[in-house]
Amino acid sequence: MANLKAELRGEILPSFTLLLPLGWERHEPSDVVRDEMLASAKRRLMQAHRPDLYGQTVALMKRLFSEMRRVETVAFFAPGDSAPDSSRLPATLTASVRRGQNGESLDNTIAGLIRRDGATALADDKRFLRWERDSIERMEGTQVATTTVVYLTPVPDTGRKRALQFTLVITHNPDEVGDEEFVSALGALFDAHLSTFSWSAA
Repeated sequence: MANLKAELRGEILPSFTLLLPLGWERHEPSDVVRDEMLASAKRRLMQAHRPDLYGQTVALMKRLFSEMRRVETVAFFAPGDSAPDSSRLPATLTASVRRGQNGESLDNTIAGLIRRDGATALADDKRFLRWERDSIERMEGTQVATTTVVYLTPVPDTGRKRALQFTLVITHNPDEVGDEEFVSALGALFDAHLSTFSWSAA
């Protein structure tokens, strides 16, 4: 629906590319894709004798797709069926369009992100503004911690009125030994992948 609204406004989002973890694929945020991913996850968990994780997987997947409907999501990225076990990371990556209020530029929004959320450039890559936040909540009776990392880059030729926002959500267990190092390593991995981002030539 969000993409249809953009088309009706005559807006075109340039194509873009980025390198993904081995076996990861780009998907459209549709209910059909959601159901296919849940069916695939169920098969893997049953084969691994971990049906206890399926309820948590369903809750996380429904939450992800609900959030994607709420914002102007254009794509999301996740392991495909052929992905090796080493690439089946407890993380999701989505791409959405962020707009300035009332058709204005995002300059004030960006200033607020820097001031309130500690947003900084992505290492030496000044194309991206990066910030993160942590939260803990209960899902299906299980305590789940999430670290959300957000990357924001302006859409070309829009006067900074629109930006492409990548949102990385890492689920983890802060009570496990080495959890902080694990989350830091995953963040560094996706920082490296986002640094390969480029807008495709028209």
